[in-house]
Amino acid sequence: MAYKFTFDISNFPEEITNEIFELCEKRTKNIKLNTIAEKLVKKYNIDKTNGLSYDESVTLIKDILMIQINNNILKEYFSKANKKALFLPHCCRKYMDSNCKAIFKQETASYECQHCSEDCMVSQATKYAKKEGYDVYILPGASCLSKIFSKKQYEAIVGVACTDEIKLATKSLKKMKIPSQAIPLLKNGCAGTYFSIKALKGILAKQSKV
Repeated sequence: MAYKFTFDISNFPEEITNEIFELCEKRTKNIKLNTIAEKLVKKYNIDKTNGLSYDESVTLIKDILMIQINNNILKEYFSKANKKALFLPHCCRKYMDSNCKAIFKQETASYECQHCSEDCMVSQATKYAKKEGYDVYILPGASCLSKIFSKKQYEAIVGVACTDEIKLATKSLKKMKIPSQAIPLLKNGCAGTYFSIKALKGILAKQSKV
């Protein structure tokens, strides 16, 4: 189920992110996600600095922990794959109107970036991913995945999406036996969303060269 709240944690102190990564690296089995999420929310006063309630903050941090743990579990399988694709949400485009020159491709129900704005996150991510050998799809919705998979075969996937959507997509990909790596949005919504380009580049570069 999609979140009933919007969030913006793009200004998270780096120490929070580092602690999440460290916790997930040390404990990928039998980890008590809710307990750890509660401790992180209280330690960093996340519910008091980001406009979320305590329960919403715990839910969000717990999901981020789960995503990172899943990345750790699957990264070995992911690194061995050859044919890979990157899926980006269209809501990260700089413009959501005719100012965006992306071309919609009917055959894959996805957009093709035309790099009309250098400071557009989608443009930056697309350029880097293609340089690393990834096919790139800019999706208007998760339902487009089935259309792409019916026409293309990939051994591994990198996906950028809201944390709740990542959880659903990961389950589907597991059934298809396709290992994935996920980058959660740090700001959700229908437009003006945000993710870490640095985190994405780290996964693409590291995994493409293993």
